Amino acid sequence: MKTYPSIGRKIRGRKTKIHRLHLFDKLDGSNLRFEWSRAQGWTRFGTRRQVIDERHTMFGGAMALFESTLAEPIARVAVDQGWDALTAYAEFWGPGSLAGRHDPAAAKHLTLFDIAPHRRGFVGPARFLELFGQLDAPLVPAYLGEHDWTEALVERVRDGALPGVSLEGVVGKGGEGHKVVMAKAKTQAWIDAVLARYGAQEGQRLVAS
Repeated sequence: MKTYPSIGRKIRGRKTKIHRLHLFDKLDGSNLRFEWSRAQGWTRFGTRRQVIDERHTMFGGAMALFESTLAEPIARVAVDQGWDALTAYAEFWGPGSLAGRHDPAAAKHLTLFDIAPHRRGFVGPARFLELFGQLDAPLVPAYLGEHDWTEALVERVRDGALPGVSLEGVVGKGGEGHKVVMAKAKTQAWIDAVLARYGAQEGQRLVAS
């Protein structure tokens, strides 16, 4: 399964000159991936780094949740677009989720944030909005508009001054296919919450991830 790339504060991409990005609210949860093919349908799912199944203690219920919410609309788009296979990426989160840690008793949601058709790179942000923007919240993240990615913008996010940010921050994306670029910025409120809950040593590790 295609592993989702790590995203830094600086724009990440292949020799990019793109500096204006589409911004999305960054939900605080765990990055899960789901694999589909035209021949077999939805076949595998996993965390960012490993394939798991329904027996997993924390994420085992994610496949059933995915099948009841996102599986059908994504597959329908895939068939319409003529894709033979894809990996879908969704944030798994709920009340009490913080820095990828979850309350096992709380209800969970899945929010689709990226699609990678086989051998086509990632669906770009403008195309993602065209294909999936009609889905109701929380099935897709809140779209915060198109902005120049500057230090001033990063500071606005950190200060909590950008409208529409839930808590953690934003992800910015530009381009299309194998030329998609990404960057992220986090709020000071989220950083403070992580440090308060997990302590300085563990909190700093989580903040830096």
